[in-house]
Amino acid sequence: MITYEDALERVLKPLLAVPVVSLSLTEALGCCLAEDVSALVDLPGFDTASMDGYAVRAGEVSRSGVVLPCRLEVAAGRVADRSLESGECARILTGAPMPAGSDAVVMQEDTEREPDGRIRFNDGVKPWENVRFRGEDFRMGTRVLAVGQRLGPPQLALAAAAGRAELRVHRKVRVVVASSGDELRSPGATLAPGQIHDSNSVLLTTLFRSAGAEVIQVPTLPDQLEATMAGLESALSMGDLVITAGGASVGDRDFLRPAWERLGGQLDFFKVAIKPGKPVFFGTLRGGHLIGLPGNPVSAFVTAILMALPALRRLQGSAEVGLPATVGTLSVPLSNPGLRRHFMRVILEESGQVRSAGVQASHILLSMARSNGLVDVPPSTEWPAGTPVRVLRWPGV
Repeated sequence: MITYEDALERVLKPLLAVPVVSLSLTEALGCCLAEDVSALVDLPGFDTASMDGYAVRAGEVSRSGVVLPCRLEVAAGRVADRSLESGECARILTGAPMPAGSDAVVMQEDTEREPDGRIRFNDGVKPWENVRFRGEDFRMGTRVLAVGQRLGPPQLALAAAAGRAELRVHRKVRVVVASSGDELRSPGATLAPGQIHDSNSVLLTTLFRSAGAEVIQVPTLPDQLEATMAGLESALSMGDLVITAGGASVGDRDFLRPAWERLGGQLDFFKVAIKPGKPVFFGTLRGGHLIGLPGNPVSAFVTAILMALPALRRLQGSAEVGLPATVGTLSVPLSNPGLRRHFMRVILEESGQVRSAGVQASHILLSMARSNGLVDVPPSTEWPAGTPVRVLRWPGV
């Protein structure tokens, strides 16, 4: 039995990022950049009004009560056909280029229109007030996104504003998910005595999709050696990473590890000193990779978060493969009297308070569904309320 850190290092060591492709901005959602992105334009590309109002020469409207004629109008996407002359103002809308000769914008709310059409300014303005400067956000040639960065909506919007129509990214990682066990039936199916619904396939499929993977769900692996071998061979041919749930322990009907070894696969480790999820293994075969998770849903969930998600991020080419974490404070005690470190399901409140999500047994799904984080509690440890803790998070919470 090895430590979690040793197991994670062994999982990550042989993994290389998947190939690079060029994708449109909308197609690149969730992918990781394969190269830095520099701006092709300035943003803004010109001095622009930051709000609706009137462009003026600031020196002429330094106090309230000034009245000026308005002989120009500039809308977004248009350019004034002449410079602003002394003693006049220009109607200007948010995002419109500042007319030459102007150096400030008085917001519309601080003005009134006189009966003769002239504009009265009820407040003074300082030079360059309410003006966004050319290149204020970034200049042409500035690196705006870095290699390894995951692309969400804000990053893709930034790339668009920087003049990019497509990006060089690592393609979507293909994760193959397979549950194991003769007792499993599809959700909603009528159950015979001894049968259960397959929740692990739903759990893992949605977890990896939420983390940006392309997920392929294959039929359940039966409790039979040759059929399991055939199922693993097929799964390896379909994806970059195979994730199984169940059949990984030492029972008479647990065939995953024997099937893997019969196929010629290398078994890097089996059993990790954590709770829940001790019977987890990792192996490689002909360049393919398999993570075998326990069958208990909570154990499968925790080990998927601790080992399979970092593996996915390494394959995605992410600069960060570790799990995001938030610091909180226990509102109730947490206790681990056992000899293995316990990754306990917790609820992290918006206030930063942390409490147990409920019963921590590996077969209790209610506490898994209520949780939004994990706290790593060392062996033989009791933490009182008020203890600061590090809460590990996962996609979708």
